[in-house]
Amino acid sequence: MNFKALLFLGFIIATRCLMAQTDYKPGYIISKTGDTVVGEIDYRGDLLMGKSCYFKANEPVGEKEYLPTDISAFRFIDSKYYVSRELAGEHFFLEFLIKGKVNIYYLRNENGDHYYLDKEDLPLTEITYDEQIKYEGDKHYLYQSKTHIGILNYYMQDAPDIAAKIAKVKVPDNKNLVELAEDYHNQVCQGEKCIIYEKQQPFARVNIQVVGGITSFHKFDYVDDHIYFQAGFIAHFWLPRANEKLFLRTGTLFSMIRHNGEQELIYKIPLQLEYIYPRNKIRPKAAIGIIIYNPFGQTMALMLGANINVYKKFFLSLDYDLELSPTGGIPVIPKRLIAQSFLVGMYYQF
Repeated sequence: MNFKALLFLGFIIATRCLMAQTDYKPGYIISKTGDTVVGEIDYRGDLLMGKSCYFKANEPVGEKEYLPTDISAFRFIDSKYYVSRELAGEHFFLEFLIKGKVNIYYLRNENGDHYYLDKEDLPLTEITYDEQIKYEGDKHYLYQSKTHIGILNYYMQDAPDIAAKIAKVKVPDNKNLVELAEDYHNQVCQGEKCIIYEKQQPFARVNIQVVGGITSFHKFDYVDDHIYFQAGFIAHFWLPRANEKLFLRTGTLFSMIRHNGEQELIYKIPLQLEYIYPRNKIRPKAAIGIIIYNPFGQTMALMLGANINVYKKFFLSLDYDLELSPTGGIPVIPKRLIAQSFLVGMYYQF
């Protein structure tokens, strides 16, 4: 097996192993008869949570998968709440965002994000929204549908003062729909509070990593083959509303290298999609993307490593990076290994 095949086989296996790791959190399921069973639920992201629930009861009976036809609901303690609903003949777990005089639900599937609402005297309906690029002659423009405005107005027509706020909902999302439903509830039902189940997440958060270590080059046109010291910082941009385990990994790393016998300071900027397992003392991680060099070129980059918790939000970080030269014309296919690095550092999780 040649180098490229071996490298990618190893990376795919390692990445699949990371992705396959479970992330059990305290929660409970509600049976069709209304019984509650307490245990732990595997959090696997919005796309998969809409299809099934992997649950472990406190008794040692092992993990069990529940489909939307098997149970009525499940919930993570003080966090996300999912209920079984039928949509066009199929059953799904919808995330219950807010319960009040009008209820809002969320589902992510292969076609994107979908929002639904119902109330005591009206059925479950999708808050439909569509946007696309349309063309008229040699001009093009962004088309944004307004169907959701009519649906929201119909379901909330008994609170006329809410119409102006509905008109401001250009693109339906978790935040504006929950706020709208809460305002509506407060107008029509002042004696009872609504329940917001949604776990409030920041839009983004940045974790910082300071690193130092060694890097070696192998027949790289711009650098003499040698082992060099490398140091810098890496920022990890966390987007929890997209996926609680994924980050955008970037930063700046510096090295004093030799090229044709002359010393030169170079820096490189990684641009990678990173997965970090969010639980336990040792947290495996993997990243894939590119590294941009100044003053020359870019490489493909793969990273495997781990963060080891040493004190509260401080972690010892271990990163092993491989850099590859892309095949001409096909930038995602590696041609040969040109550099590898081993970095040790301190990672702070804000």
